[in-house]
Amino acid sequence: MFRERIFMELLTVLSQVLGGRPECNVLKLEYTVAGIHGNTEEGAYSIALSGGYEDNIDLGDCFTYTGEGGRDLKGTKANPKNLRTAPQSKDQTLTRGNLALSQSVKTGNPVRVIRGYKLPTVFAPDTGYRYDGLYTVTKCWYGTGASGFGVWKFALKRCPGQLPLPFEVTQSATQSS
Repeated sequence: MFRERIFMELLTVLSQVLGGRPECNVLKLEYTVAGIHGNTEEGAYSIALSGGYEDNIDLGDCFTYTGEGGRDLKGTKANPKNLRTAPQSKDQTLTRGNLALSQSVKTGNPVRVIRGYKLPTVFAPDTGYRYDGLYTVTKCWYGTGASGFGVWKFALKRCPGQLPLPFEVTQSATQSS
Protein backbone atom coordinates (compact mmCIF):
# COMPACT_ATOMS: atom_id res chain seq x y z
CA MET A 1 0.00 0.00 0.00
CA PHE A 2 2.93 2.38 0.60
CA ARG A 3 3.83 2.28 -3.12
CA GLU A 4 0.27 3.20 -4.13
CA ARG A 5 0.15 6.04 -1.58
CA ILE A 6 3.43 7.46 -2.96
CA PHE A 7 2.03 7.24 -6.49
CA MET A 8 -1.05 9.23 -5.53
CA GLU A 9 1.15 11.85 -3.83
CA LEU A 10 3.15 12.08 -7.06
CA LEU A 11 -0.07 12.55 -9.04
CA THR A 12 -0.99 15.48 -6.78
CA VAL A 13 2.43 17.12 -7.25
CA LEU A 14 2.28 16.61 -11.04
CA SER A 15 -1.20 18.07 -11.06
CA GLN A 16 0.00 21.23 -9.29
CA VAL A 17 3.11 21.59 -11.47
CA LEU A 18 1.17 21.11 -14.71
CA GLY A 19 -1.57 23.60 -13.89
CA GLY A 20 -4.06 21.99 -11.58
CA ARG A 21 -5.92 19.12 -13.19
CA PRO A 22 -4.05 17.25 -15.90
CA GLU A 23 -6.00 14.69 -17.82
CA CYS A 24 -4.83 11.33 -16.52
CA ASN A 25 -4.47 10.00 -20.06
CA VAL A 26 -2.32 13.00 -21.12
CA LEU A 27 0.19 12.09 -18.40
CA LYS A 28 0.31 8.53 -19.82
CA LEU A 29 0.19 7.15 -16.29
CA GLU A 30 0.31 3.39 -16.02
CA TYR A 31 -2.25 3.25 -13.25
CA THR A 32 -5.47 1.32 -13.20
CA VAL A 33 -8.48 3.55 -12.78
CA ALA A 34 -10.56 1.43 -10.44
CA GLY A 35 -13.66 2.35 -8.50
CA ILE A 36 -12.14 2.47 -5.01
CA HIS A 37 -8.46 2.27 -4.13
CA GLY A 38 -7.27 2.10 -0.52
CA ASN A 39 -7.09 -0.13 2.50
CA THR A 40 -9.27 -0.85 5.50
CA GLU A 41 -6.85 0.65 8.05
CA GLU A 42 -6.03 4.06 6.51
CA GLY A 43 -9.14 4.42 4.35
CA ALA A 44 -9.52 5.15 0.66
CA TYR A 45 -6.78 6.91 -1.32
CA SER A 46 -8.77 7.51 -4.49
CA ILE A 47 -12.05 6.81 -6.22
CA ALA A 48 -13.13 6.96 -9.85
CA LEU A 49 -16.52 8.30 -10.86
CA SER A 50 -17.14 6.58 -14.18
CA GLY A 51 -20.87 5.93 -14.48
CA GLY A 52 -20.80 2.34 -13.28
CA TYR A 53 -23.74 2.64 -10.87
CA GLU A 54 -27.09 4.33 -11.47
CA ASP A 55 -27.33 5.51 -7.83
CA ASN A 56 -24.52 8.10 -8.06
CA ILE A 57 -25.53 11.78 -7.75
CA ASP A 58 -22.90 14.28 -8.94
CA LEU A 59 -23.23 17.98 -8.06
CA GLY A 60 -19.65 18.89 -8.94
CA ASP A 61 -18.22 20.05 -5.63
CA CYS A 62 -20.10 17.33 -3.73
CA PHE A 63 -21.56 13.99 -4.73
CA THR A 64 -23.06 10.73 -3.53
CA TYR A 65 -20.93 7.75 -4.53
CA THR A 66 -22.26 4.19 -4.71
CA GLY A 67 -19.94 1.56 -3.29
CA GLU A 68 -18.49 -1.43 -5.10
CA GLY A 69 -19.74 -4.97 -5.53
CA GLY A 70 -23.10 -6.62 -5.92
CA ARG A 71 -22.47 -7.68 -9.51
CA ASP A 72 -22.03 -11.12 -11.03
CA LEU A 73 -18.61 -10.78 -12.64
CA LYS A 74 -18.26 -14.43 -13.70
CA GLY A 75 -20.50 -14.31 -16.76
CA THR A 76 -21.86 -17.25 -18.76
CA LYS A 77 -21.44 -18.55 -22.32
CA ALA A 78 -24.55 -16.67 -23.40
CA ASN A 79 -23.61 -13.56 -21.40
CA PRO A 80 -19.79 -13.28 -21.22
CA LYS A 81 -17.93 -11.60 -18.42
CA ASN A 82 -18.14 -7.79 -18.47
CA LEU A 83 -16.55 -6.23 -15.40
CA ARG A 84 -17.84 -2.68 -15.88
CA THR A 85 -21.42 -3.08 -17.01
CA ALA A 86 -22.78 -6.21 -15.35
CA PRO A 87 -26.14 -5.38 -13.74
CA GLN A 88 -26.53 -5.27 -9.97
CA SER A 89 -27.55 -8.80 -8.98
CA LYS A 90 -27.04 -8.96 -5.21
CA ASP A 91 -26.53 -6.79 -2.15
CA GLN A 92 -23.21 -5.02 -1.62
CA THR A 93 -21.20 -5.81 1.51
CA LEU A 94 -19.09 -3.64 3.82
CA THR A 95 -15.79 -5.20 2.71
CA ARG A 96 -12.75 -4.19 0.65
CA GLY A 97 -13.26 -0.78 -1.02
CA ASN A 98 -16.54 -0.08 0.76
CA LEU A 99 -14.88 -0.72 4.10
CA ALA A 100 -11.95 1.52 3.09
CA LEU A 101 -14.33 4.37 2.20
CA SER A 102 -16.23 3.95 5.47
CA GLN A 103 -12.90 4.14 7.30
CA SER A 104 -12.28 7.47 5.54
CA VAL A 105 -15.30 8.90 7.38
CA LYS A 106 -13.56 8.04 10.68
CA THR A 107 -10.04 9.17 9.73
CA GLY A 108 -11.07 12.31 7.87
CA ASN A 109 -8.24 11.69 5.38
CA PRO A 110 -8.98 13.24 1.98
CA VAL A 111 -9.69 11.07 -1.05
CA ARG A 112 -8.49 11.87 -4.57
CA VAL A 113 -11.33 11.97 -7.08
CA ILE A 114 -11.03 11.06 -10.75
CA ARG A 115 -13.98 11.65 -13.09
CA GLY A 116 -14.35 9.58 -16.25
CA TYR A 117 -15.92 10.44 -19.59
CA LYS A 118 -18.65 7.78 -19.21
CA LEU A 119 -20.12 9.52 -16.16
CA PRO A 120 -23.63 10.66 -17.21
CA THR A 121 -23.32 14.24 -15.91
CA VAL A 122 -22.31 17.68 -17.14
CA PHE A 123 -19.28 17.47 -14.82
CA ALA A 124 -17.62 14.60 -16.71
CA PRO A 125 -14.67 15.28 -19.05
CA ASP A 126 -15.34 14.98 -22.77
CA THR A 127 -12.70 12.26 -23.13
CA GLY A 128 -10.51 10.18 -20.85
CA TYR A 129 -10.20 10.64 -17.11
CA ARG A 130 -9.56 13.84 -15.16
CA TYR A 131 -8.17 14.37 -11.67
CA ASP A 132 -10.59 16.72 -9.89
CA GLY A 133 -8.86 17.14 -6.54
CA LEU A 134 -9.33 16.14 -2.92
CA TYR A 135 -12.66 15.40 -1.26
CA THR A 136 -13.60 14.27 2.25
CA VAL A 137 -16.04 11.45 2.90
CA THR A 138 -18.57 13.07 5.24
CA LYS A 139 -20.88 10.09 5.84
CA CYS A 140 -21.82 6.61 4.70
CA TRP A 141 -25.02 4.60 4.87
CA TYR A 142 -26.64 1.43 3.58
CA GLY A 143 -29.92 1.45 1.67
CA THR A 144 -31.87 0.01 -1.21
CA GLY A 145 -30.54 1.16 -4.56
CA ALA A 146 -32.34 1.84 -7.84
CA SER A 147 -31.81 -1.82 -8.80
CA GLY A 148 -33.67 -3.03 -5.71
CA PHE A 149 -30.52 -4.44 -4.08
CA GLY A 150 -28.71 -3.13 -1.01
CA VAL A 151 -25.96 -0.62 -1.75
CA TRP A 152 -23.44 1.34 0.30
CA LYS A 153 -23.54 5.07 -0.36
CA PHE A 154 -20.96 7.69 0.54
CA ALA A 155 -21.34 11.48 0.65
CA LEU A 156 -18.20 13.38 -0.44
CA LYS A 157 -17.47 17.11 -0.32
CA ARG A 158 -14.60 18.94 -2.03
CA CYS A 159 -11.84 20.15 0.29
CA PRO A 160 -11.36 23.93 0.40
CA GLY A 161 -8.21 25.73 -0.80
CA GLN A 162 -7.81 23.98 -4.17
CA LEU A 163 -7.75 25.38 -7.68
CA PRO A 164 -11.26 25.75 -9.12
CA LEU A 165 -12.86 22.82 -10.87
CA PRO A 166 -12.71 22.94 -14.71
CA PHE A 167 -16.43 23.68 -14.92
CA GLU A 168 -18.78 26.17 -13.35
CA VAL A 169 -21.19 24.77 -10.76
CA THR A 170 -24.53 26.45 -11.44
CA GLN A 171 -28.09 25.71 -10.43
CA SER A 172 -28.99 24.67 -14.01
CA ALA A 173 -25.92 22.38 -14.23
CA THR A 174 -26.82 20.54 -11.03
CA GLN A 175 -30.43 20.06 -12.17
CA SER A 176 -29.34 18.46 -15.46
CA SER A 177 -27.10 15.84 -13.83
